Amino acid sequence: MDDKFIEIYNLYKNDIFRLSLSYTGKISDAEDITQNVFIKIYNNLDKLNYDDVKKWCMTVTVNECKNLLKSFWKKKIFIKDDNNDVKVTDTYQLSIKEALYKLNLKYRIPIYLYYFEGYKIKEIASILNTNINTVKTNLNRGKKKLKMLMEDD
Repeated sequence: MDDKFIEIYNLYKNDIFRLSLSYTGKISDAEDITQNVFIKIYNNLDKLNYDDVKKWCMTVTVNECKNLLKSFWKKKIFIKDDNNDVKVTDTYQLSIKEALYKLNLKYRIPIYLYYFEGYKIKEIASILNTNINTVKTNLNRGKKKLKMLMEDD
């Protein structure tokens, strides 16, 4: 196997998985998406610009998540898997991560990319293929909603 692929895999496997999990909320879906992203990386290894590998990986991950969520299976078939649901461990207060899962995707993903992955707003706009002002607005609204969730519980 190519040494560059192994290096990319070791560097970004956890980031890709966490972003996928944040997006989908299910471990099994996050594992599938992570696998699909690395298949795409392997197939495009010769085309990658190694200065922007992480950004490319995050963009592909977001696109794979969107594809999964808009697929026929996810729209028409509903399976409740209690093992993969987000559970509240403390009955008096939600942790930030648990509250984050309760946010709408349009708020959750920018918050995750900004605070957990350390991306700048301009980079997030590029990854999500949206306007910089939209990212700023969603970050601001998401923080307010997150604060309300934390105060309510």
